[in-house]
Amino acid sequence: MFGIETLGGNAQAVVLVGIVLLEALVLYVAYGGLETWLGPRFRRVLEGRCAVLDAILMRCQTTENGGVDR
Repeated sequence: MFGIETLGGNAQAVVLVGIVLLEALVLYVAYGGLETWLGPRFRRVLEGRCAVLDAILMRCQTTENGGVDR
C-alpha cells in the first residue's frame, strides 16, 4: 500500500510506527471535532429538549439563555 515492504527491517518498523501514530492523530482530531459539533445536539435530544429531526436540521436552540453564550 505504501511500499514499505521494500525497506529493511528496522526502517520498516519505524515507518510503520510513524504511520500508526499519524493515523491516531488524525482520528483524535476528527473525533474531537465531531464531538464538539454534534455533542450538544445529542445532549439536547437525550434530555428531551429537542426532537431528533430538529437537531439534525439544526433548528434547535443552541444555548440555555436565548442565544447568549456565557
